[in-house]
Amino acid sequence: MGAGDLADNLISTVSQLADSHLHIVRNISTGLAVAGVILCARSIRLVTKFTNVKAIPDNFIKKNVKLRGKVISVKEHAIEIEHIPIKVPILTSLLQKWQGHGSLLVRLAGVELTPSGKHWLLTNLQPSQQLWFQLLNREDSMLDCFIFINRGRLFNECLNVSRCLKKDSEELLIFPTYV
Repeated sequence: MGAGDLADNLISTVSQLADSHLHIVRNISTGLAVAGVILCARSIRLVTKFTNVKAIPDNFIKKNVKLRGKVISVKEHAIEIEHIPIKVPILTSLLQKWQGHGSLLVRLAGVELTPSGKHWLLTNLQPSQQLWFQLLNREDSMLDCFIFINRGRLFNECLNVSRCLKKDSEELLIFPTYV
């Protein structure tokens, strides 16, 4: 019996073992595929819930990524928003256990809120209302963003340039020059 016969015998034994336990081989390969998808999604922060401003990667801000969130409250100079990550059916349920709780302070980019403007936001933004915010800049613990509210299926309204927040008969907001 030569070395070639021994190698052929080993290969045929392994293939017979795999054929007789085919369901185990399939489950192992499926498990490895799911683990790979989870690792890939986590590495690109696809399903990550951002609970503080410093957790948002710099390249998200450089690329002006839009994130989804819901309003928690309107503060003196910012809106407190809870980030809602992208929901992927299997991954979301698995990763929800490890996601923390927290909120992001978001300023309307290029807008300085006056008391009248804050009042308008309080009356037009309800708690738990969903919105989109486009990342523009990060300063300490605040984000400067364009904030978009859904107005029907196809229409979004940008609060930063809303007619209701522009200068009317009374001064609601002051628009700095960097916008």
